[in-house]
Amino acid sequence: MRPVLSISLFALAGLVLTALGIAAGIWLGTSAVETMPIATLLRSVSWAQPTWLVAAALPVLAILLRHWLRPRPPTMRFSRAATLRHLGTTWAAACVHLPDGFRVAAGVLLAAALARPQSTLGGDRIRHEGIDIVIALDLSQSMEAPDLVPNRLEAAKAVVDDFIRRRPRDRIGVVVFGSTASTVAPLTMDHNVLRSLVRGLRLGVMDGSLTAIGPGLGVALNRLEESEATSKVIVLLTDGVHNADGLDPDSAAQRAHERGVRIYTVLMGRQIRQGDGSVDPSRLERIAGVTGGYAYAAADVETLQVSLQDLLDKLERSEIEGQQVRPELFPWLLWPALVLLAIEVLLRNTRLRRFP
Repeated sequence: MRPVLSISLFALAGLVLTALGIAAGIWLGTSAVETMPIATLLRSVSWAQPTWLVAAALPVLAILLRHWLRPRPPTMRFSRAATLRHLGTTWAAACVHLPDGFRVAAGVLLAAALARPQSTLGGDRIRHEGIDIVIALDLSQSMEAPDLVPNRLEAAKAVVDDFIRRRPRDRIGVVVFGSTASTVAPLTMDHNVLRSLVRGLRLGVMDGSLTAIGPGLGVALNRLEESEATSKVIVLLTDGVHNADGLDPDSAAQRAHERGVRIYTVLMGRQIRQGDGSVDPSRLERIAGVTGGYAYAAADVETLQVSLQDLLDKLERSEIEGQQVRPELFPWLLWPALVLLAIEVLLRNTRLRRFP
């Protein structure tokens, strides 16, 4: 067990040197902790992935396993004991297990670094200014009308894609409706995925024989239920003809008003009141008026783009509290581990090189 004891002592020495180096770095680099007790600093450390701390036992177990499998170290025979006594004990002989000890210490430090130690003293939360917006898009058959090139839906998708691209700080969700309504994406900051989902929308993915504007607004309101933003908005893009069962659009608008949600409506297509591509501007104006929003009419793509830009200029930003971020402390463990490994490799290949 003498080799194991020596390796353990050298490993402990490496960890002690690391601890002293960290303490010196803290005291020399941060004046704010000059009067703070060490115990308080240690209590302020939390571990983001504490499961990795279990891996700190692996280097120690590896040394014990090697000792059990190869209990006797290599020996060199001398013809006379007197010759061996005259050799004496050099520092190299006394430190023969130093590389193994430093390797164990480095393994322990690497495991601790993987556990991601963090300081709770300097924690903060990311805050950004933005709006919580849900886009409710009509996927009924009437959106296939070609009065907007190439048709109403494709024109709406192009404008919505550009709308999302220009709102990098807003949380945006997407709801679609035909005969029924469903969520394409909840409120999210991952706009790349959101834009990909919008570009993949097609007529026929849901029953589009009817237009359920009321249920579409209801699902959009549900998406905003847990929003903490001061400014909450629904952007409704449709041809304006509600002809399905379920929640009435005017009732949905009243609910939105009670919850402080503004609805901005965008009428897609020319105002022709007959045929399959008919539109109903008066209902959209009522919905927007009840909630304090605004109703737009887009007879062509250029007007549609201008309408959405004007809509954005009207929106009030609010500060949204995001995920808490704490200072990462793993570099304080990673760099000493790399230094110990470098010393171990250097010694093992120079003065403390073993043979045969």
